[in-house]
Amino acid sequence: MTSPASKAVEPPLDYSNDIVPMTISSSILLALATIAVALRFFSKRLIRTAWQLDDYLALLGLIFHHGLFISSAVSVIRGGIGRDIRLVMAEDPENIVILFKSFFASEIMYGLSCTTVKLSVLAFYHRIFPTRTVKLGCYVLGGMSIAWTVAVEIVVMLQCRPLQAFWYIELKELPTTQCIDIVLFFLANSSVNTVIDLAILMLPIREIAMLHTSRNKKIGIASVFLLGGIACAASLTRTILKGIIYREGVTNFTKQTSTSGTATVIEVYVAIIGACLPTLVPVYRQLRYGDPLKTGSIRSNTHGYYANQNSNRGASNNRLGKNKPLSSSDTIGGTASGVGAGQGSFDRLHDNDDF
Repeated sequence: MTSPASKAVEPPLDYSNDIVPMTISSSILLALATIAVALRFFSKRLIRTAWQLDDYLALLGLIFHHGLFISSAVSVIRGGIGRDIRLVMAEDPENIVILFKSFFASEIMYGLSCTTVKLSVLAFYHRIFPTRTVKLGCYVLGGMSIAWTVAVEIVVMLQCRPLQAFWYIELKELPTTQCIDIVLFFLANSSVNTVIDLAILMLPIREIAMLHTSRNKKIGIASVFLLGGIACAASLTRTILKGIIYREGVTNFTKQTSTSGTATVIEVYVAIIGACLPTLVPVYRQLRYGDPLKTGSIRSNTHGYYANQNSNRGASNNRLGKNKPLSSSDTIGGTASGVGAGQGSFDRLHDNDDF
């Protein structure tokens, strides 16, 4: 007697909810990122300097990412992210429509917020590292970031034909409907995004290493900039999770995408915080010394922040035809010029500066 053919056994219903702790962490980062951007503009007010392009881009990136957070919240509350998809559909089949509509909105917002924050960081680098290498790197990486965004947004808009088939899953059964592999798309765009993030992270390292300051201070400055590495780690985690889903196949979409979805929210909020930290030096000085333009025992006025420190660079200033004291608009790697060289910009740090 032959044994009956084996049948695939459907796993039991999973009544757990994976999203609660992840939602808490995302909400905390939302608050921290908002505070960081607010302090960025407060820092500008402290030193009475105009807003720069990088400041506007950071604010715009925050707004875009708040939009992603809202769409992600809808996908959790109504779409059932973090719960067993069978339970979600049993409660109300319309939940799946809401889920994929919110996913569609998240896809659009992610491309916009992610790239806007990248451009903010690159604009900041372009302003404070006035070297040919960094400027060229900013243009190249900025172009790559914009090209990535355009490609992502085009694919998002064309991922299903007709587009409504993305959220009305019954339309996918029609012979005329064409849809891309959404998990493969997520994996591809996440991989490219991670590579660009790593390149941006490494861009200022050489310039920081060439600063005429102590090793410990170089490490401290680099640490502030490298906090963006946390965002890179979140981006890499997101890529790995997408790769796992692609390898295993989609079996329970709402459960499988909960962690990677949270990593998406965390990634950009951490990037925003990292982009703002180097601009908060005046806030730190205000809290520590009671003066946003004071470092250690060196006190500044609004016209000559480094008036007492230019003697060791007098020769170079004479060669450049600049005999005036260095002001607080000095940049890392040189003296600012042109757009963004206003008084009170992020200044160059020296051995006797207390960062």
